[in-house]
Amino acid sequence: MTSISFWQAELETSGGRGIEAAGPLEGNVETEVAVVGAGITGTATALWLARAGVPTRVLEARRIAAGASGRNGGFLATGTVEPYASIIERFGREQARQLWAASVRNAELAEGLIEELQGQGWLCGYRRNGSLKLAGNEAELADVRESVRLLREDGWNATMVERAELPTRLRSAYVGGSFNPDNAEIQPAKFVLGLAQLAQQAGAVFHEKSPVSHILPDDEGVTLHTERGSVRARNVVLAMNAWLPGLSAPGKQLDAQWLAQCITPTRGQMIATEPVGERLFPCPCSGDHGYQYWRQLEDGRLVVGGWRNYSLETEYSTDETPNEAVQRHLDAFVHEILGLPQVRTDYRWAGIMAFSKDSLPLVGRLPDVPHCYISGGYTGHGNAYALQCARIIGELVQGRSQSNAVMPDEAQYRAADLFDPARFTSGMQTIY
Repeated sequence: MTSISFWQAELETSGGRGIEAAGPLEGNVETEVAVVGAGITGTATALWLARAGVPTRVLEARRIAAGASGRNGGFLATGTVEPYASIIERFGREQARQLWAASVRNAELAEGLIEELQGQGWLCGYRRNGSLKLAGNEAELADVRESVRLLREDGWNATMVERAELPTRLRSAYVGGSFNPDNAEIQPAKFVLGLAQLAQQAGAVFHEKSPVSHILPDDEGVTLHTERGSVRARNVVLAMNAWLPGLSAPGKQLDAQWLAQCITPTRGQMIATEPVGERLFPCPCSGDHGYQYWRQLEDGRLVVGGWRNYSLETEYSTDETPNEAVQRHLDAFVHEILGLPQVRTDYRWAGIMAFSKDSLPLVGRLPDVPHCYISGGYTGHGNAYALQCARIIGELVQGRSQSNAVMPDEAQYRAADLFDPARFTSGMQTIY
């Protein structure tokens, strides 16, 4: 089952997707790199490779931005999944700095690409107005306060916000929080379509409605089969995120059963309301350790997501259909916490995220499988890492080692090492 997000519906009703894909794959073709998946990772990977002069074809089972990349909250945030203090405790101060820096570099890449798209008349709903991270109780607020202290010590932007400074309608449910001025918001489906446009302009070829049925690696390359054709490639990039655990399913013929132990598909649900005349918040917000998130669009609509922690067992799923167990909490936020009982909900949808065991993405060579690379497991933070991860993959495919990937650019801060999938197969890092 599936659903359509507000962002995807807006694309269809606005009169143009901005790109004409080549249609379903027909016949047998060859290319240097095949990319499976046309979400933010797949389109960005195709962009970096095509701009480097590498012949690239993208195979997408549905349509560009059909998955989580076109279904998320549209937060373009810096930072890590867990609070900065927790990341320091788990990985050490230096690695925590590197992880934060990788997300900052990702935001810089996004801003540059958005400016490029704006120059072509393709607007992605970009607004850089910061974001609020709110605490529902004093214990959570103490954690936020400690993370702000550590962030400021390491030179990152963050300030505390007391309860009296919160937007008026939020003060009954939240006791304070922090403000990050560097964060932004986007229309996520339009952004991904924009990346595909830029990749196509650079020479990449996109095939929609081309689900891959077989992936057959050998010593010389990889052959991918679809219903109507095949692609022979020197290398393949599997930009499938929540669908990576299925790589060892019958027919795929990849020895990667361990991925199912490292990546858990997890449903995230959202709603979008009718336009609300009152301006409620100055920027996107999140609360309850990131389990809750919301923003108000320029037309006044409220976009609200999360609350899956109230029904965790039902949300370990690849079904994109919303369910009442979570939807009622999204409605309650609008009607009860915000005090807007008459506001109508116009859209309900879900998207499938990929949670990794250690909350970090898996980016790099697929261990023990020749000519195969993966990127996924973003743990709900795909917009914060995917452009950077796609750039790492592009460098690896072009022959640089994992440790030296993209290292001519020091801003990468060795993210390639931190995200290496081999950490789960070689004992490089404990699986939490």
